[in-house]
Amino acid sequence: MLQRVRATVGPDFPILVKMNSKDFLEGGLTLKDSLQIGTMLQNRGVDAIELSGGTFVSGKLNPSREGVTSEEKEAYFREEAKVFKDKLKVPLILVGGNRSFQLAERLVKEGYADYISMSRPFIREPDLIKRWASGDLRKAACLSDNQCFGPAMAGDGIYCVVENKQKEKG
Repeated sequence: MLQRVRATVGPDFPILVKMNSKDFLEGGLTLKDSLQIGTMLQNRGVDAIELSGGTFVSGKLNPSREGVTSEEKEAYFREEAKVFKDKLKVPLILVGGNRSFQLAERLVKEGYADYISMSRPFIREPDLIKRWASGDLRKAACLSDNQCFGPAMAGDGIYCVVENKQKEKG
């Protein structure tokens, strides 16, 4: 399949794969399994891997966890990422509760990942990177409450419900 994608997009278009590190389910995908898959992807020429984990039926260990209120709760796939970085050479992108510039920078410097990925923080603050680049390194304002999924599931687009309520109050 990867060869067909490469043939379609050409040699200069990057192919990135997002994959689970673990499913956190009994009998599900293990770190050993995912590392084997990552190795196969690397050997077949993928340009980068974005590492996530869990499923929407993995309970508290799902991919979009609530209550990311401290640096210790951020980057909840960091240990799995370290295993990938120690075994693979393909660039690794780490997703999963990243909220702090300082932690993101440290994870890259300490070899947990080559890049950091975020989703929910950009829903709340589309200009977060501009804010950080300007020197305002406060943690992302995202509350990690997953309320942004409600409008999306209802077909109303994706937006931060909390931010929208604050704007309506004026």
